[in-house]
Amino acid sequence: MTSTPRSTIVAVPDAELAEAVARPRGIAGLAARIVASGATVVAIGTDRFDPERGRGHRLDPTTAALALGRALPSHGLLVAAAPTREHPYNVARRVLSLDHVLDARVGLVVGAHDHGLPATGEQHDPAEFAQVVRGLWRTWPLDSIVGDRETGRFADTDRIRTLDHDGGPDGYRVRGPLTTPSSRQGEPVLAVWHDVVHPGRAGGRSAADPAAWADATDLVLGGDAHPLAPLPAAADVPEPSRASRPTDGTTGGRPTLRDLLGLPVPAPVHA
Repeated sequence: MTSTPRSTIVAVPDAELAEAVARPRGIAGLAARIVASGATVVAIGTDRFDPERGRGHRLDPTTAALALGRALPSHGLLVAAAPTREHPYNVARRVLSLDHVLDARVGLVVGAHDHGLPATGEQHDPAEFAQVVRGLWRTWPLDSIVGDRETGRFADTDRIRTLDHDGGPDGYRVRGPLTTPSSRQGEPVLAVWHDVVHPGRAGGRSAADPAAWADATDLVLGGDAHPLAPLPAAADVPEPSRASRPTDGTTGGRPTLRDLLGLPVPAPVHA
């Protein structure tokens, strides 16, 4: 993990997201509250890591991030996922695809448990989950795309590699590669929820040595490690003008999520 400045990150609870998508101009109103918070980065769905606040049916954080990302073209977005509900290949693909749509402003927060829906019954190590996600993001380097119209050559396929991860009888087996090239920011930011690397706090657990997270993630989020700012109440923020419209989500070279968090671009992986 990399030591970073404490950028302001605001938490958007699932209940607020559900209410926003159910109301006309709800996303615009939620975006106005995020702007009023002064935060430059939004964390979506992290309350599902809490056994008390995370119960009940929830929106997919990546879907919610797409709507918010279009309404907030200068903000970064972190979406939550946990191995009790998700497979690392599906998460890696969804988050990287969203990162391309929102021009390198997206990252992932890994928790131990998603309490938003019933668990699948399988128990996987969140550290291994994070390692597989990051490994998959590195299977197709962005600069391997050639785009040579004369020869019809789209990419240098020799640089696209398989992951071939084998976690043994209780772990993941993932061959790869992803069908999406890596990001303009190198790869999406990968964060870990604080109670995973500090077992015993708020019901957290980790089957891996904390040192394993040093190679798997960029920062620890939540708790004392990097507290999340609360979302201002709707009553404290003026309703956005009806003339205002969400943008198309592109930023045209504006800061990436790594820029906003003060994180370096990962070194390229060579096949």
